Parts: sequence; C-alpha cells; structure tokens
Amino acid sequence: MESTRLCTECGRQFQSRSGHSRHMRQHKGQAPYRCCGKMFFDKDKLKMHRNHIHGEAAREACFQCGKLFATRQQVTKHMAVVHNANSENFTCDTCGANYTSKQGLQDHTASQHEGRAAHACHCGKEYRHATNLYRHKKSTKHLTYNVSRQYKLCFFILC
Repeated sequence: MESTRLCTECGRQFQSRSGHSRHMRQHKGQAPYRCCGKMFFDKDKLKMHRNHIHGEAAREACFQCGKLFATRQQVTKHMAVVHNANSENFTCDTCGANYTSKQGLQDHTASQHEGRAAHACHCGKEYRHATNLYRHKKSTKHLTYNVSRQYKLCFFILC
C-alpha cells in the first residue's frame, strides 16, 4: 500500500502519487496540457474541454465567428465578451486574444508571453494565473471575509 503524500503548500493529503503531482502543478501554475490557447492541469479537464468545445457535445455555434460551444448559455456569454460592440475591446498584438479590460490584457501578456507572474500575494508568492493566487490565499487563510466575498473568480474560459 502506498503511503499518504502531503502537500507542502497547503497540507492536503493524497493517497496517490499522481493526485499529489497534479495538485502540486496547480500550486506552481504548471499546466502541461494545452488546446487552442487554453491550459489544463490534468488530462480529464482537457478531455472535457475537447468534448464540449471541439467534440460532439459542441453543437451550438456563434453566428459571428463560428466557434462551437456545448450550450446556448456559453454562446451568449461568448457573444457578450468577444463580440459586444458597446464595450471597449483590448486585443493582444502577439496572439490576437481579446479582453474586455486593459488589466485583463496586461495579465495575459505577462503570464502567456513574458513568462512573468501576473498575480502576487502580499506574502511574496507569485502566480501566473489568478486561480492559483486565489487557491493560495484560500488555503493559507490570506483572504479575509470581506476580501473573499469581493474576490471574483472565473473557473470557465468562455471566449
């Protein structure tokens, strides 16, 4: 029987080496699986993405750009973020990714094209992705009640 593995960052225990490795990649911001500009920490998430975005489940199409989605709700969100004529659009000169805020574009440029950590904690730890900073703050109790209620986190990339 394998021994329990302990995360040195947050104290979480794992029965399997693969589960521990996958978890540690999240702390380090390392996502080895990639598809169409998006990064994934494990194969299952990549498979879900491929099925919903590129596979049989992807049956709803954006009428402006043709991108496929699994649900009409995802198309609606995509339309609001990518094709909204009323909001200012910030486009990455390197890869063409679109953002609705200047900060979003700056974070993207820092983490995707300059290899810098775009998100830093007051304790000194730095992360390339906001989700990893949020996990760090949550696991180390750096988030106060007010901050955690105001801190918004998007787990789904819809554009």
